[in-house]
Amino acid sequence: MSSPDTSLAVDVAAPTGRLLAGEGVATPPVSIIINTDGRVRNLALTLESLRQLDYPNFEVCVVYGPTQDGTRELAESWSDRIKVAHCPTRNLSQSRNIGLALSAGEIVAFLDDDAIPEPEWLRQVVIPFSDPVVGACGGFLLDHTGVSFQWRFGTANRMGLADTTWDRPMPEYNFPYSANYPIAIGANSAFRRSAVMEIGGFDEQFIYFLDETDVMVRLVDRGYHVAQVEGALVHHKYAASHIRSEGRMLTAWYAIIRSKIYFSLVNAGGHHDMMDAVASTRVFVEGLNKDLEWGISTGRLSPDLRDRFRDDVDRGLASGLKEALAENRLFYDAVALLRHEGPFMPFPRLTPEGRRRTICLLTQYYPPGSIGGIGRYVHQLARAIAALGHQVHVLTKAQGNDSVDLEDGVWVHRIAPKQIRRSREAIDAQIPQHIWNYSATMLLVAHGVAAERPIDAVFAPIWDCEGIAFLLDGSWPLVTSLHTTLSFYLESHSYRLEDETFMETFARPMLALEQRLFVESPAILANSKAIIEQIEQSYGVSFDSQAIEIVAHGQEDWSAFPVQLPAPVPDGALRLLFVGRLEERKGIDVLLEMLPALLEAHPELVVDVVGNDTLASGQGETYRELFETRHATQAFLPRVRFHGEVEEAELLGFYKACDLFVAPSRFESFGLILLEAMVFGKPVIACRAGGMTEVVEHGVTGLLAEPGDAPSLAAAVETLVGSAPMRARMGRAGRERYEARFTPTHMAEGVLAFLSSVVDRAEAGGAEHG
Repeated sequence: MSSPDTSLAVDVAAPTGRLLAGEGVATPPVSIIINTDGRVRNLALTLESLRQLDYPNFEVCVVYGPTQDGTRELAESWSDRIKVAHCPTRNLSQSRNIGLALSAGEIVAFLDDDAIPEPEWLRQVVIPFSDPVVGACGGFLLDHTGVSFQWRFGTANRMGLADTTWDRPMPEYNFPYSANYPIAIGANSAFRRSAVMEIGGFDEQFIYFLDETDVMVRLVDRGYHVAQVEGALVHHKYAASHIRSEGRMLTAWYAIIRSKIYFSLVNAGGHHDMMDAVASTRVFVEGLNKDLEWGISTGRLSPDLRDRFRDDVDRGLASGLKEALAENRLFYDAVALLRHEGPFMPFPRLTPEGRRRTICLLTQYYPPGSIGGIGRYVHQLARAIAALGHQVHVLTKAQGNDSVDLEDGVWVHRIAPKQIRRSREAIDAQIPQHIWNYSATMLLVAHGVAAERPIDAVFAPIWDCEGIAFLLDGSWPLVTSLHTTLSFYLESHSYRLEDETFMETFARPMLALEQRLFVESPAILANSKAIIEQIEQSYGVSFDSQAIEIVAHGQEDWSAFPVQLPAPVPDGALRLLFVGRLEERKGIDVLLEMLPALLEAHPELVVDVVGNDTLASGQGETYRELFETRHATQAFLPRVRFHGEVEEAELLGFYKACDLFVAPSRFESFGLILLEAMVFGKPVIACRAGGMTEVVEHGVTGLLAEPGDAPSLAAAVETLVGSAPMRARMGRAGRERYEARFTPTHMAEGVLAFLSSVVDRAEAGGAEHG
């Protein structure tokens, strides 16, 4: 999942995929070995990521070190699914040998405890072992960003120095006592177990560094080959450790220097003498010192580390020379390791019912940070689909540097839109440049995803025509999801209609693009009947009943989440809550119009208004400013509390603390905020408009007022304020309705069923034209 090539115009041709293991390829049993010490949080993420692997036949062996940070407890909590052992010393080679003893697979694959494999990793890295001469194999390693490579191809020489300038595998160097030989990096390396055991396993003189390179050179000298796979991707988060700072800089050098001089002497292979080994190590140490001084000069490292460096150099050289000259190899102790042997223990993967799908979801905004309704919808949908065992990629804007991360089972690609030349078709369609930049950038990212595995479908919201580049490209079925459209926006921001520049350069072209997406998208996903009817009426289109599906939004059960409760109110007070942007479409003007009389009649009532209150009204001032100015002298004013935008924990606290919830929107395509309140068992008041009528069961889970009608809204609020039993009854019914119809799992299952029909239809169409 490397970063996109922004020099391309989009007409984009799908690149050729890497080495993919298909049906019928052998799947020998594999033992994944994770050697860990002092990184409990990273280990937890790595273990969770293994549940996504598409390889059907593997076990997991975790060997934890001496650091007491909760790693042992975490590993033991997985002991019904993984094998666990303890390494009493901080020696990576010893830990690796214990992992070998635990393992029962034909192949052993090593992952670092801060590494996250992509789902196809194991399937791809195992393929070369079908050739019995292959003793080791490795794939690519992405750095902590997930978009740049830390390792692709490399060789090493007899001094242990790597050459990473290669852009291809080097099988021609696979012969005994070659001066240079192919290698793989330890964080993404696999071995034929019998071959590694044949050469004595890992040499425990290598406390850290060059341990896997030593194994590979010994395998090559024994006549085995080291294979290098183009792909088999692993993300290396490069976490801090006892020898590396948070800034990814070395802070301890003893083991590294010791390993370097030791390796150079024991693996000379007739190519070098002691003077060569000493000279090579001297240059190596000078490089480490240069890095240290740079770190000190930039404030990344403390000057106090100079003394430690000098001491580590002296001790490391002395110890490495001593052990090498004594020819004191420390291979595994077969008798001592017998106690770790055990049968193969298959790891329980996330396995979906039927075919595993790969789905890309587009959204301009995704957590963390302020995300809005679409971002929240995509966040919940992505995680719910992933939880059912499918592979989900979210393509979104980067708020900082480009990155790819696995979050809650979802691959999140945060990529800043690049300046991309418009194709002829994009120019003819008058796609605004910034709209094109975003959509075309996400298209390039999707082609990068597809280079590793087939994509089944792409979901994109209608807002800002996020999927337009995908529609023009046509590589995958595009599912356009219906949300608020530009036409709906203009209805509640009518002053924009008078801005001819805005209308000519942006609004009219975008309205035409929205219409094109409605007509040409292979599939349409709606969240309510109301939004279908509204769009058909506003845009003069008629959706194909075979290509459109209604799947209600699902809402995560926030009631079990940590909350930050708002400031308390006096005993006996009732809290009424509004959540949303303070704009006309959300009906804030109607709410604020009816509040004074209600507050006068009910001195126990406190109103919390949560949401962006900085938006200008049609009068120029914000609705908050207008209300506070108009009622500045009223005694009830302190009981109307404007909180602005809040963090999620605070938002949940407001939902939990309120007695009733009001959403006086003139239109909502669905009304997710209503579900958010129903999750907490709160009675809701909404309007008889849009999808809100499909969420709220009038008289059962809440009440429906007429949109834009202050007296109607006041009557509904008055009814619930005056009846505690009714509030309690409706709150319980709302929670039951949520559980029965609106959970994320319900949503994900509905979307997946629709997706299957979309993909089947696309494949059938392709077969007809093939």
